[in-house]
Amino acid sequence: MSSEIPTVEQLDDIAEQVWAAFLDDGNPAVIGFAAGDERGDLAASVSVAGAWEGTLVVSCTDDASREVASALFAMPVSEVTPADIGDALGELANVLGGNVKSMLPSPSTLSLPEVFTTDDDSQVVEVCRTVVTWRERTFTVALLKSPRAVAQEEVAS
Repeated sequence: MSSEIPTVEQLDDIAEQVWAAFLDDGNPAVIGFAAGDERGDLAASVSVAGAWEGTLVVSCTDDASREVASALFAMPVSEVTPADIGDALGELANVLGGNVKSMLPSPSTLSLPEVFTTDDDSQVVEVCRTVVTWRERTFTVALLKSPRAVAQEEVAS
């Protein structure tokens, strides 16, 4: 394990590698740019605990989540169930989070993924984020720091 917090460029690289490995269907993902940063309807997250505390969140629209589940499970979009969507978004968050965790200070642990509808959470501090555009759908991948971690860093400095 490393002891540095990932940069935007590193998060871009991680997202590009994960999309290529899991969702390469001839429609390459465009990383780091999106016209009109669409707010997602659904999100999946994994939390990191230990020497650094925060959360990796993947959010997207309902349509985008259906496209991902369809591609990941090789099924028509019309057959995708809410459970498939949860599994697909959870898997994306887990794989992205595992890659990010490998760059963070040790010791650290990664939680199981949680899938939820999005809302505004002003209680977190964004460390970095990237946007993935795939099949003309937008996904936001953000690394967030918990308020408790921010307070601990302020006390330590």
